[in-house]
Amino acid sequence: FAEEMDPTQLGGLAEAAPSPRQFLHDCVDSMIGELSITSKLDEESTLAKASQKLLKDVVSSGLNDDEVQAALEKAGCDEKAQAAFTTVLKGRWRDIQHHLEQNVSAIFPSHLKDFDWSLKTIVASDRLAEISEPVVVLTLRLKNADGSEKISRVELNKDSLDKLLSTCATANKVVRQLTHDT
Repeated sequence: FAEEMDPTQLGGLAEAAPSPRQFLHDCVDSMIGELSITSKLDEESTLAKASQKLLKDVVSSGLNDDEVQAALEKAGCDEKAQAAFTTVLKGRWRDIQHHLEQNVSAIFPSHLKDFDWSLKTIVASDRLAEISEPVVVLTLRLKNADGSEKISRVELNKDSLDKLLSTCATANKVVRQLTHDT
């Protein structure tokens, strides 16, 4: 993620803000909605946007301390700014993470908590006296954003199962590419 950023965007943090730590706390407050737009933090500021992006990227990527330092150096932060970022990240990690989770929950209000499957064979139907068709019964346990759970059951014949597995493989490939790109 730091590769996408202009290396000079965060280089002036120490000079631009009298207190880089307070500026970054204001960035987090603005990001999570606790600071109004009319406050002292200018929402159009390139520095504020770059700082918020870096804070979000670090938390969403789950970087360790060494990786955070490397990202801050790539972003052009001097030692004072790096210390401010590190302090704010350690103190506000949960706030940023909660904000990111809420944004994802707004898009995807439930997530897969658990699943189970079983294989059954259909041996007859009301139309045919004798069939021998395997069917996979997939039970999905979904957890909603409010903490409640929902159970969904799906029966899949061989063609539907093949299509589902292909779709999952494609989705997995996209997730891996996104993970490696950031």
